[in-house]
This record gives sequence, C-alpha cells and structure tokens, in this order.
Amino acid sequence: MKTADATAEVFVTAFESLPRPQRETILKRLLVQPTLKQDLIDVVRWLERENERVVPYEKVRQALKRSGRL
Repeated sequence: MKTADATAEVFVTAFESLPRPQRETILKRLLVQPTLKQDLIDVVRWLERENERVVPYEKVRQALKRSGRL
C-alpha cells in the first residue's frame, strides 16, 4: 500500500468513527474553502458519472456541427 493510500485509510477510518454531528461539522468546514469545495463537487460528479458510456470527442463534435452549435 502506498503512503498516500495508507494516510487516506487512516483519515477515512477516523472520520467514519465520529458521531454524525462531528462529521457534519468537518464537512461544513471543508466546504467553506472555495477551491476545496469545487474539488469535492468535481469528485462527486465524476463518481456519479463513472459508469456512463464513453462518447468519442469526434462523435460529439460532429453532432454539435450538425446541430449548428459549433
């Protein structure tokens, strides 16, 4: 296990062991920082979409051209 993975495991385990009000307080503090908030949003969006079918760039580009949006 890499050092980063081990560190993440320790933090996640500690976070999960906290009572819900303390977890909420930590999350609120993390979300106050704009750049960190955006990073967290990006990760959640990626996780939500990771099982979606991949569409090649050229296919998207052709569809945009046909519709007149490009």
